[in-house]
Amino acid sequence: MTIAIVEVENLHKHFKQKSSLVKAVNGVSFTLYEGETFGLVGESGCGKSTTGEVLLQLTKQTSGIVKYKGRDVTSFSKKELKNWRKDVQIVFQDPYSSLNPKKNVGWILNEPLRIHQIGNRATRFEKVLRTLEDVGLDASYLERFPHELSGGQRQRVAIASAIILDPVFIVIDEGVSALDVSVQAQILNLLKELQRKYKLTYLFISHDLNVVQYFCDRIAVMYLGEIVEIGKTEEISAAPKHPYAEALFSAIPMHDEDDRRIVLEGDLPDPSNPPSGCPFHTRCAYALEICRSEKPIARSVGDGTHKVSCHLSVPVTCRNLSKTEQ
Repeated sequence: MTIAIVEVENLHKHFKQKSSLVKAVNGVSFTLYEGETFGLVGESGCGKSTTGEVLLQLTKQTSGIVKYKGRDVTSFSKKELKNWRKDVQIVFQDPYSSLNPKKNVGWILNEPLRIHQIGNRATRFEKVLRTLEDVGLDASYLERFPHELSGGQRQRVAIASAIILDPVFIVIDEGVSALDVSVQAQILNLLKELQRKYKLTYLFISHDLNVVQYFCDRIAVMYLGEIVEIGKTEEISAAPKHPYAEALFSAIPMHDEDDRRIVLEGDLPDPSNPPSGCPFHTRCAYALEICRSEKPIARSVGDGTHKVSCHLSVPVTCRNLSKTEQ
């Protein structure tokens, strides 16, 4: 039986800005299962990173529920919360800013073990060495400082810091986007290897659809704080049903010359003053009158695991109806 690790129910996160209210996350719901990689994709400002932060309670939700293994995380006692903090970790985009520049690698990796009072000095040292080995580094890196490492090496240390407490769930927020393509592939392969070895569950936040297609089992496409399409990666990438998802994936170079890039007109609307009805209708080539007044309800496509929030009754496949460029 597939085990639900994280469940998100009608999640909202709003930020006050002077006289306005920014709805960064607006009614998001999804479930992450044990051992899977779930991707959140969308344009900058769509709310994907904020969603990840709320899942880890780095920022508190305005409303909605985040469950970990069936329990609302806000109901945890202090002891349960401390244990939960061991189970959930994050890997950021920029490893240099997430690592203490004044401390060496040995200290950085030992500190979480010390804080959680795991083992003694000798066993902690052994754990640090094993974890370094897990990420492809050896004992010679213990005395090095972050500025003495390459970008790929720093990210390996950041990953080591995330896994050293033996977590269950890791948020990877643009974890490879700052790296060269060749180094990206190495880090992605490392993450897959660690996932298989330790049965890790990943939330992978990225704007790079090429990486997402390779790395994620399922994805959710976010637009203006909402999920507009969710399903298996291969299904959405091959035949996206929401016009926004279709436009995103059309930007990926294809072998078929008939597949042309769909150009979205206009910018992402102001999240403090979102459009009425469907949030995407102001940029959608297929928009109907109902799209301007009524918010679409997510409906199942195919086997039920693929869902799309769109008023169109016919799946989006006719790209020639959109404005295109060669």
